[in-house]
Amino acid sequence: QGLLLWTPPPVAACVMGLLKVGKPLSWKETLPHCQYIREHGVQQFLSTWRRVKDIENDRLFYGDEIEYALLLLDDEKRHVRVHLRGGQVMDELNAKESNTDDLNGYGGCTWHQEYGSWMLEGTPAVPYGGYTKSLVQVEKNMRIRRARLLATLRPGEIAPTVVAFPLLGVGDFVRPASQPGGPASRSDTVP
Repeated sequence: QGLLLWTPPPVAACVMGLLKVGKPLSWKETLPHCQYIREHGVQQFLSTWRRVKDIENDRLFYGDEIEYALLLLDDEKRHVRVHLRGGQVMDELNAKESNTDDLNGYGGCTWHQEYGSWMLEGTPAVPYGGYTKSLVQVEKNMRIRRARLLATLRPGEIAPTVVAFPLLGVGDFVRPASQPGGPASRSDTVP
């Protein structure tokens, strides 16, 4: 198994987003690679430092991320459950984004998976640029993300910006019903 090492693209090519979706190594699988990781981590740090040490007054790029929980409400029974549809919603949103030209990415959004299948994360498509104008773009982009997400939800679904679900693992808390456990959570209560 090879390790994936990331080489940063030129600044002009930078867009915000997920670098790689894959299967992480277990701790036991990682151990034989620790020395390599240490050595190359230091080499990458020094290479980056040498490349940027003389740069002054460079434009600051920054971004934000908002995490959403996908929940399903049952008004009749007055019950709320996590809804394991995050991946599908993410795919729908990213497909819509790819068909939308928002001034070369400005005003656009990207959607990423989060830890649970009931979660997703929204970020701006491109970083903000360190100017006063960028401060106005932050709130505008947050509102755009919220509106686009709400337009994708089905009846009964909500997407609050919470990172924890208080009833996780308690009784009938998930739709569709799923068995607890799995290699990621290793939990007796969380699917």
